[in-house]
Amino acid sequence: MAISNYISQLWSSSVFTSFQQNQVVIPTLNTTYTGTVAEGNTVKITGATTPTIGTYSGTSTAEALSDSTVSLSINQKKYFAFKVDDVDKVQAAGTFDQWANAAGRALAEDSETYVIAQMIANGTVNTPSSITTGDTAKAAIRLLRTKLSAAKVPAAGRYCVVNSAMADLLLAGLSDASQLGNDATGIRNGVIGRLYGMTIVESSLFSETKASAIAYHQDFVAYVSQLDSVEALRDTSSFSDIIRGLHVYGSKPIAATAVQCLASSV
Repeated sequence: MAISNYISQLWSSSVFTSFQQNQVVIPTLNTTYTGTVAEGNTVKITGATTPTIGTYSGTSTAEALSDSTVSLSINQKKYFAFKVDDVDKVQAAGTFDQWANAAGRALAEDSETYVIAQMIANGTVNTPSSITTGDTAKAAIRLLRTKLSAAKVPAAGRYCVVNSAMADLLLAGLSDASQLGNDATGIRNGVIGRLYGMTIVESSLFSETKASAIAYHQDFVAYVSQLDSVEALRDTSSFSDIIRGLHVYGSKPIAATAVQCLASSV
């Protein structure tokens, strides 16, 4: 049998590594709740309310704090499957990365497309405005920053993901690299710099083709993911082997006001 020496750990590790390397938005999200999950699971995310601050005059009164719960459904179940002429020979030659890289890249694109759609669907959508120049693009980003601040979203840990049309306008309007600044966390996929206290990340996976941006705080968009069952089997219809894997995940903004969206009207 051609797959008698199939090593699952090699393929799983390579696919997962490629999956991580091709992510742009996911590394900026809250992945605290990632663990062993399965399709159909629901992750309960609990948040506490802010206590009242009182003036101390020798005595203090303790109040009972309530909490809020957000349910995150692990409702995305996607797979990949591709044919390899001879898995054992590919492993022996150490050339399986080209297949694993392609699978990981496709998984990353699928996941991030879903994440962006969830941010728009469950965040706060602002009234569209005309964004056609560098100045109007900067004004749009500044407006989103103001919206986050008005919602008392923490200043540290803010990000803004923009589509290619918005990125082009921003770069044209901030031709001086010193204006845009550097990402304080170091080089990361898609990062084009910092503006108004937010790390600006470009993604080509927006379904909206007009200049668009989503400003958010990293703690308030949850993402849970599990890559399962990377396995090999013999293809019964050809002289080849099949490598396939299953990816289950879910994503959702925890607070709508901590995700502010804006798209151009033209």
